[in-house]
Amino acid sequence: MSESQGGPFRSPVMRAIRGLDRGIGWLEDAVLIVSILFMATLNIVNVLGNNLKDWGVPFVNGLSWTVEINQALLVIITFVGVAKGARHGRNIRMSAIYDQLRGKWRKGLNIVITTGSAAVMFYLAYYAFLYEAQVRAIGQSTPSLGIPLWVLYIAVPAGLFLTGVQYSLTTVRNLTEKEVYRSFAEREVYEEADLAAAEARKLEEGDDRDASADREGRH
Repeated sequence: MSESQGGPFRSPVMRAIRGLDRGIGWLEDAVLIVSILFMATLNIVNVLGNNLKDWGVPFVNGLSWTVEINQALLVIITFVGVAKGARHGRNIRMSAIYDQLRGKWRKGLNIVITTGSAAVMFYLAYYAFLYEAQVRAIGQSTPSLGIPLWVLYIAVPAGLFLTGVQYSLTTVRNLTEKEVYRSFAEREVYEEADLAAAEARKLEEGDDRDASADREGRH
């Protein structure tokens, strides 16, 4: 059932969950876009500065603190990107058994996988938060800019927590819909692809039988 057809989304609770999903998606997109653009701009400026310095241009230098900012941005992009991948069902899947299942068995295993994945993500987010709190208590900072390391590491528990939320939303969607969903917003298309492949094989086998019958008729 699509969202436009109503169904569970007529419920105020499900409308609120859909709004939460869209809000998280907007936040993830904004963080990733800003981080990638800032990283690209920073590296371009740094390279230009270093080249101009080598060419003898006065009062021009590269940015010595580029490495520190790049490390922070890579942490942000990595863990927010994990959450975005889960939101679109693009996570790595070991599906040798899963692909052999159909109907309720496939949906049941999907719910087990997403629920278990959410639990693992929340567990990791909890320990990442404890580590971030420990770094904050120690008071470590970056050598060039003096940025507290806990500020840079806060993206780790945040990204893991958002990933857990995305898996939880997928579980909710599968519990409230007849179809199988690989993420809250995207329906799984494996079954449709399998049916299309089966129909194609039947057509090919029918064509082969017709061709064999024609040859036998001519003989």
